[in-house]
Formats: sequence, structure tokens, C-alpha cells
Amino acid sequence: MRRSSIIMLIAAVALGLIAVLFARTFLGNAGDAGGGRSAAAVRTVPTVVAAADINFGEKITPDKVKVVDWPANTLPQGSFQRLEELTMGAGRTAMRPIVANEILTEKSLATGANRLSTAQLLGPQMRAISVPLNEVSGVAGLIFPGDRVDVFMTRQPDEAMPYSELLAQGARVLAVGVDMNVGKEKPELVKSATIEVTPLQAQKIALAVTVGQLSMALRHFTDESRVRLQTAQVMDLNDGTITRLVRKPNSGGSAPSGPSGPPAGGNSGQAPIGPGVVVMRGTSNGMTSSFESVIGK
Repeated sequence: MRRSSIIMLIAAVALGLIAVLFARTFLGNAGDAGGGRSAAAVRTVPTVVAAADINFGEKITPDKVKVVDWPANTLPQGSFQRLEELTMGAGRTAMRPIVANEILTEKSLATGANRLSTAQLLGPQMRAISVPLNEVSGVAGLIFPGDRVDVFMTRQPDEAMPYSELLAQGARVLAVGVDMNVGKEKPELVKSATIEVTPLQAQKIALAVTVGQLSMALRHFTDESRVRLQTAQVMDLNDGTITRLVRKPNSGGSAPSGPSGPPAGGNSGQAPIGPGVVVMRGTSNGMTSSFESVIGK
């Protein structure tokens, strides 16, 4: 009886070992087969990538690029499959900083190695025009290539009050000064900026430069909204509250400028002399609705 128990125990252990070996072998073969099917399902194609960091304006040379196998279904549009496409003929130049192992595309490169031109950055049917800047109108040098800006014109004509107009919204900055590098990191005060606009906007800006002063307002690069603005004048600077302005004393017998009230003492033939107060009551939208002039005694 004791011997039979020992035999049964040995047989059970042997069967357990056989089952473990069988399961390991079967699962391993199944995994290898599945991995082979997965590998076969992913198709790769030769793709040109940067072998090292490429700076803005550098010519693409054989030592700066290499070919790797890249999954075909994740390949970006405009990529290259052969080194000769980049290094032969006129050659190509980097239009922006390119990091190592990044896929090179047509949009990141300019054809021809002689010089870089802003024209290659323009979209179809768009124009490039330069706008004069100073420290204030250029947002203290914080405008960089690739930013989006709104363009305003401020004018002070002789026949009317000063006013401001919106000329363009969301215009893309192509260059600041002579720098087109979108990888530019340090702010710099420049005398001009080149922006991308429509032909009509270019016409308006060209005229505005001759009659007024242009300013730029920096906006978020993802903001593509279009805000409808009216012509802003001095009277529109009020936020809706009542404003009192002290009139300058009248001298030389000339009539005071601006709105006037009834003359003092009932004398309608002579303009009042002395200081006064102009009361402006604004509406909720900031537009002046009424004027009141109180002449000081």
C-alpha cells in the first residue's frame, strides 16, 4: 500500500512537469507566430532624417542627413526617400532649425543654396510688405518671425480729431529687420517688420504709411478670431463714465474751440472770457451722447 502511494505521487509529479513544458512550448510558438504577423503588417520605407542638428540657413550636405526605415503609415507629407533629392543639383537650405533625427520635409527646406528669400515663405495669393517700427509700435522688440499680429494706423488730421483704424488682423510675421529665423530667441529692437497680408491689405498699409503712424499688437499664435472694430476717436476713450475737462482760458478775443454753452451775461456778440468746464456724459458703450459747457466766472 505504501509503495503504491509513492508510485502515484511520482507519476503525478511527472505529469505536472510534462504539462508545464507543453504549455511553455505551445505558448512560445504562438507568440513567435503572432509577432511575425505583426512585424509583417508594419510596412516601412526609406526616409531621410537629420543626422545632426541643422541651424536656420544652413545648406543640406551629405554629412547632415541619413536614411532610416520609417513606418509608411506615419510618414509626413513632403518627405524624402533618397539623399540625392536633397544634396544634388541646386541643393536645399534649412528654413528653420531642425533637430537630429527629425524627418526632413519640403516645407522645412528652401530650394537653392545661394540665398534665402521671403518669397518662399509666402502662401498662395499672399503678399509681403514691410512696416516701420520703433520700440513702442514694435511691442518693445518682442515680435519674432512666425508670430501673429494686428496692424493699426493712428492719424491726427488737421480737419478732424485724432483717430485709429484697424488695417489687418492675424498677419503672420515673416521677418523682423532682416532676420527670418523662426528659431530666434532673444528680443531685438528693429526698424521694420515684414508681414504676410492679402493684396488689399498691402494696398491699405502702403497708403497708411504715408498718412499716419502704424502700430502692431501681438496676439496668440493660435488665435484666428476676427474682431469687428469701428474707427476709434478721442471721444471714444471714455468708458461710459462722466468726464469733466477744464477748458483753457480764452485769449485774444477768439472763440474757444470745442462745444460752448450760452454766453455769460446774455451777450451773444462776444465769446466768453476765462476758464470753463466741459462735461461729457458717455453711454454704456463708451460713445459720447451729450456735451455740457459751464463757463467759469
